[in-house]
Amino acid sequence: MTGRILLLTLLFSCFLFAAADEPKELPKNTPFSDENTGIVFPPELGNFHKTEIRISSNPVVGTQIRYDGNLVGCCASLYIYALSENPSLITPEEFLNHYEKARETVLKLEALSGRVKEIESVSRKVFSDKNSPAYRETFHLTIDGQEIYRSELLMILCGDRIVKLRVTVPDAQKEAKQDCRGFIRELCRLFYRNQPVTFQDIQSEKKPPKR
Repeated sequence: MTGRILLLTLLFSCFLFAAADEPKELPKNTPFSDENTGIVFPPELGNFHKTEIRISSNPVVGTQIRYDGNLVGCCASLYIYALSENPSLITPEEFLNHYEKARETVLKLEALSGRVKEIESVSRKVFSDKNSPAYRETFHLTIDGQEIYRSELLMILCGDRIVKLRVTVPDAQKEAKQDCRGFIRELCRLFYRNQPVTFQDIQSEKKPPKR
């Protein structure tokens, strides 16, 4: 199972960190204050604990923070990055377009890896905050034709930076899914200063009937 989680983590992050210029690593057991968002990431968030922090001088590569859950097969990766090497304020339209590209990358994992047999988007939601909107999408991934994983994509707009979260847990484990939801809830509390965060369903476009 550990090998499968590693495979998923590498696939989810490869498109963003392919251009990493030897990022420096920071201590993982102390709070980390991100200067671009003003958020302080604690050593523990929900039932996950921080295991890695890597920072690149290239703002497009940005910062990667990894958290691992207490249960086997639970991992979370946070990415904080800009859309250009000269960061500027990201518009809601640019943010939406970037989210659409990110979700398409996930949906293409089936073609990138022979071990990912099926990918399905089961839920798409939006938090329409005026200053920091967020998108959240849930996927089901079938690995090696047997095990199903629940994978959450959460993206938050923060000025000239995007915060992207990927959380992956075994779908058959009820406690793991609870830990996943708890991690996302605690992360939202950090960004939205305990403001209530309610995600609304995004209505999918209806496909025309087959003739």
